[in-house]
Amino acid sequence: MNLEDIIRVLGFILILTYLICGFDDAIWVICASVSALLHRKEAKDDVLSFDTLRNTPPKMLAVAIASWQEANVIGDMITNFLNTTDYPKSMYHVFIGVYPNDPDTIAAVNAASAIYPNVHAVINCKDGPTTKAQNINHVIRQIRYFEQEHHIHFASLTVHDSEDVIHSYELLSANYLIDYHDALQFPVFPIIEMPRFSNFFRQLTTTTYADEFAENHYITLVQRKNLNAFVPCAGTGFTLSRKCIEQFGDEDVLPSESLTEDYLLSLNLYKKGIPLHYVLNRLPRVMKNGKIRADFITTRALFPSTFRAAVRQKTRWTYGVTMQSVHLRDVFRSRGISLAGRYSFYKDLKAKVLNLIPLFGYLASVYCIIAMLFHFEPLYLPGSPVPALALIVFVITVFRQAFRAYALYRVYGFRSVFFGCLLPPLFPIRLIYGNIINFTATVCAIRQRLTGRPTAASRSDKAHRDSAAKTVKWAKTDHTFLTKDQLRVYRRMLGDTLIAQGNVTPKQLYDVLQHMDKAHGQHIVDYLIERRIITEEQMIRALGHVKHIQYIPDQVAAKLDYEDALKQFDIKKLQMLKILPLSFDNNQWFIGVCDSTTDQNLQEFMEMSGCSICRMYITTRFLEEALQAAITGTEKEAAPHRHLSSLQMYHAGLISYEQAVLIGIYAGFNSRPEEEIREIMGLAYPCPSEAVSGEK
Repeated sequence: MNLEDIIRVLGFILILTYLICGFDDAIWVICASVSALLHRKEAKDDVLSFDTLRNTPPKMLAVAIASWQEANVIGDMITNFLNTTDYPKSMYHVFIGVYPNDPDTIAAVNAASAIYPNVHAVINCKDGPTTKAQNINHVIRQIRYFEQEHHIHFASLTVHDSEDVIHSYELLSANYLIDYHDALQFPVFPIIEMPRFSNFFRQLTTTTYADEFAENHYITLVQRKNLNAFVPCAGTGFTLSRKCIEQFGDEDVLPSESLTEDYLLSLNLYKKGIPLHYVLNRLPRVMKNGKIRADFITTRALFPSTFRAAVRQKTRWTYGVTMQSVHLRDVFRSRGISLAGRYSFYKDLKAKVLNLIPLFGYLASVYCIIAMLFHFEPLYLPGSPVPALALIVFVITVFRQAFRAYALYRVYGFRSVFFGCLLPPLFPIRLIYGNIINFTATVCAIRQRLTGRPTAASRSDKAHRDSAAKTVKWAKTDHTFLTKDQLRVYRRMLGDTLIAQGNVTPKQLYDVLQHMDKAHGQHIVDYLIERRIITEEQMIRALGHVKHIQYIPDQVAAKLDYEDALKQFDIKKLQMLKILPLSFDNNQWFIGVCDSTTDQNLQEFMEMSGCSICRMYITTRFLEEALQAAITGTEKEAAPHRHLSSLQMYHAGLISYEQAVLIGIYAGFNSRPEEEIREIMGLAYPCPSEAVSGEK
């Protein structure tokens, strides 16, 4: 057999392999589509509504971030997260896993902790880098001690990376969904610049990530969810319930010896009957041009921008998933796993084969084009079935590109479709370049498998596992973070919240933005209230979500014992400032304010009191009536429960003032006793009753 015969045989094998893979992918798509149609009603019921999220009592949540040499991004990431997350600050804590030999990152986290009391540096027991899994496992152990010390119960743990731009409603969504699912995965979409010819090659590597993540997280994971197949974890933006974590007992939650601990964790959970619930939900938001579009509740981040960095990262992914986590025995010998589940294992496993095929296909295509132009002898003679099979492969490739184009359109818009799938037609540069990256990474992973040391996952002896774990190092990617101007794109504005709350329709808001007098500085709030499109209460509730200031409904504000606080001030002065003092704690005044309370008024109050302040929104009507009642000496109407019972726990030092107010608010929302709401929120758990009663 000469060289040409060998090439013909190899070509036939490659085409046949691609056809087989394309055929079973087509069956998968058909089954997933049928399943989606059969479960359309369930899918509609699964859509999140802002009212549902808002009316669910906020449970205590934990966020864990593993950091190694992230001093350049971790401070900005924390600041953005804390200032944009629409969730009560007293109801979540952020734990940053750092290493004793990384003083710069420790200093950055400590600087953030000095500003935000709910941010904590967790210093590892080992020098870095270990693995991301070991880092998070250490954080989880410290969180358990934190719970015991502060008498709280975290309902869930959410894991993020140091460079993530986290959606404002992620914690709000997780707080609701964790009651129904033990593990959640939010979509992850890379951040890219608006595609243009001028930046096409500069961000070529990054946009290949956008192409792949859009297709995977908008289509593939949804298909897996619809078929009840295995949904893998993305490594960031995933949440585990308390029940899920407690199943591990004293063992590590994440497999410390794995290079892709996230994938292996979700695989182990799936085999235990705990599937990862994929959350692909959107809420409306207002764009700069006034148009309304749906916005995914997703994690966004900057991905590698160079070929070398991308290959390094994808080598770790390919090795960890296809060579360390899932094996052929999982496809054929997994007990209690559905056919769809086993097939999803096969799809992940065959990635290392599919990554190698396209490059050879491109070389064959180039040869065929050259052969036609220069009249070379064709590889396959007339009558051979191979050209027909190659044509079928080409059709399958176009079909897959159509799926990718649709995903790109839904996630990034038509510009990304043009640059990602249509430039040039049939042989898009981004697709080819992405396949070259995947080919190189797969070759590197295979070489690592053949020449490297045995992985810890393949050893059974504990001493060997411990030894191997020491050799597994965190092959992290260097990160950058967005500037303040770039971050504005991802911030929820007042119009977004008003639409999400159902106070205005997208069309109403669009018309308002077109007709209000922006030239004379007219604010959207004034315009909406003047025309009675929204009420003051609706506006203040929305402002509370946008500015992350707790709103207190009138019926709850009436139960706050602020009378003693008022005695320390000149009521006439407070009327001018439009401020209602509520309580004093730890050299800080908790004050009720309304929309007409200006920054100058707040500054004057701080100078007058000599203390810092924590604002809470109340309606103008309640503020004025409360201050007027203090002048006239009018007492509150006597009632069996005139004050919130949770205030007793606040005065006993068991909960914060905001937490006491939240208990009262959600007890009212849900018509349930404060004690029951407190337990749902995970506060003062277990409650030392003698501290509340004042006994020693």
